Amino acid sequence: MLSLVYVSAATHPYSPQELDALLEKSRHNNTRDGISGMLIYRDGDFLQVLEGPEEAVRTAFARIAKDARHQRIMMLDESRIEQRAFGEWSMGFRRLNAADCPEGFVDFFNRNTDLAALVRQDGEAGQYLDSFRKLA
Repeated sequence: MLSLVYVSAATHPYSPQELDALLEKSRHNNTRDGISGMLIYRDGDFLQVLEGPEEAVRTAFARIAKDARHQRIMMLDESRIEQRAFGEWSMGFRRLNAADCPEGFVDFFNRNTDLAALVRQDGEAGQYLDSFRKLA
């Protein structure tokens, strides 16, 4: 199986209704394709992990990368996994405020953060996402 973590910026801030529609569609697609994961949204930015069969995860990511509602997409981590971290959710979700960064973690939503450097920090993006799974 494959785990893929990426960040992206929405082309406009999503309303609660737009987020609900996005989640409904994502959960449907992920259930169909055997993908699990977590999506975090804050002020027009997304941080997401997708996990499941490699081909399905890569296809989902390619679809997201082509989606005109996303820009500045950057993959932070791609790892082979034996076990899912988010297996209980077709797509877990958390909407954050600026103050919701878990203590001790890089703020992945801070546009001044050097995200390219984060790619080299082994697994921090996945650990960040996992901290929200544990809170849910």
